Amino acid sequence: MLMPFTTEQLDLLYRNTKDPVYLMKQNGETFDYVYVNPVCLAIFKKELTGATLDESMPLELSRDIKKQYLIALKAGVKHIYRDYSLFSERDTAMETEVTPIEFEEQRFVLAVTKNVAVQKKIEEDYLFYESLVQNSVDPMIMISAEYMIVDLNPAYERTFGVKKEEWINRYYKNLPEKQKELFKSGKSLLERFDSESKGTSIIMQRRKQDGTMAKFSVSYSPINENGIIRAFHVVFRELTSELLLKNELKRTENILESYKDALNYAALVAIWSLSGTIEFVNDNLNKLTGYMPEELIGINAYEIGEAIISAEEYEKIRTVIWQGSIWRGQLKSLKKNGEVFWVDATIIPLLDVDGKIYQVLSILFDVTERKQLEEQLHFMAYHDGLTTLPNRRLMVQQFQQMKDHAKEKGEHIALLYIDGDNFKSINDQFGHDVGDEFIYHFGQAIKKSVRKGDLAARVGGDEFLVALCGILPEECQLHIDKIIGRINETLAEGWKINRHHFTPSSSVGVSVYPLHGNNFDDLVKKADAALYLAKSNGKGKSCFYTSV
Repeated sequence: MLMPFTTEQLDLLYRNTKDPVYLMKQNGETFDYVYVNPVCLAIFKKELTGATLDESMPLELSRDIKKQYLIALKAGVKHIYRDYSLFSERDTAMETEVTPIEFEEQRFVLAVTKNVAVQKKIEEDYLFYESLVQNSVDPMIMISAEYMIVDLNPAYERTFGVKKEEWINRYYKNLPEKQKELFKSGKSLLERFDSESKGTSIIMQRRKQDGTMAKFSVSYSPINENGIIRAFHVVFRELTSELLLKNELKRTENILESYKDALNYAALVAIWSLSGTIEFVNDNLNKLTGYMPEELIGINAYEIGEAIISAEEYEKIRTVIWQGSIWRGQLKSLKKNGEVFWVDATIIPLLDVDGKIYQVLSILFDVTERKQLEEQLHFMAYHDGLTTLPNRRLMVQQFQQMKDHAKEKGEHIALLYIDGDNFKSINDQFGHDVGDEFIYHFGQAIKKSVRKGDLAARVGGDEFLVALCGILPEECQLHIDKIIGRINETLAEGWKINRHHFTPSSSVGVSVYPLHGNNFDDLVKKADAALYLAKSNGKGKSCFYTSV
């Protein structure tokens, strides 16, 4: 069966992965298993290759999966779907990425399924915590370890008559003396906290917005990450009796535990405002990117470029976030040292009591290794394994783009069909190992002889195709002869393999777009016909296609 990838290529990438991987071929209204990795066999307890999707699982489940596969094929781009909803009671949560592939007039999908139960819990914990905080009737405030006000909820604003936008990002030392006095007892308590400290409460009196004095139980809980206090969460409970105090303290503990659980589960966490200003990053993000928190906090994402997210990606995400929806996807970013990394991102809009978005929470997981495997698979699909040159499949794709550009500019494209002379004698005399290395050097010599915008591909044993673009009609013959001459000169210089110096020659057949045709396959056939004629004239000859 013709497949877009060989079993060996797929095994190289997916044999040892823990995620189930399926290569499926559309067969009428169902899909056939073409390849599965060992994990799939352990799950299904039977051989799947050759079976249909309908034969391997219940009809209802098969129907849902086929629907997702068809969505990907129709869109022609990667499609991600989940088999669960947030806050569902299922213990497992699976997410599948489906890549559509069209090959030799057949349709395939490559499906990779991963367990995202941990990520589901993170999203649920953060949404649950945010709902508790924003809808709480109790005033709450978040203070950084440097005594800077990080956040406060609507209840705090209403109770004490303050405006959030005037308090956020203000340090204790910069507050007016009257407000410093209000925070003095709390700050004294926080200064005594260390990495081993637990939450505690004190009783204090505070004046409310209506001017009345009220007694509050104020609960302080440190947010500890990797043995370091990062911030303090403070909850005010207005007291009416000792019994109420006891019950409210218990509720406070439960709320704060939910928040800490969510924070501890997250691999990388960042919070920014709708304008793009970064307000919080955790240590894990620092470890991955190399940026210290102080290099990022308070800076707009645009100012640091792709270190966190590009401007283009930010605009796409913001469109989704402004609708109040959670954005899920993968992002390509840069570390401080310039290295590329990929993250799987869940980006959540945080809403205030009025349902308005005031912050954006991002939870990121490093998936660089998986993306590198995918890129390797893509390269293998479109390049020759021996010479690393493009293969015929990539040449077909690139030629269409070259043709569109040539048509717009009124230029010509030349197709050179190149065949090495007497290659068989190399294999016969020196063996196939030397023959393979010979072919590699032969391909590199051709690549070295053409310009950067041209494309050289290996299409057979010692057969190569070269597409020369940007040819002015009045210089067509001269341009092509010059390139063929350069290829012959490079081959004549030759190379050494095992102390043997090789100086091969080649025969070349030429066809030209649009003089000899408009279709890639037709142009290749005509260049091949010209090659046959060139070879009949002896070694090292070239010949243009002619209909005569």
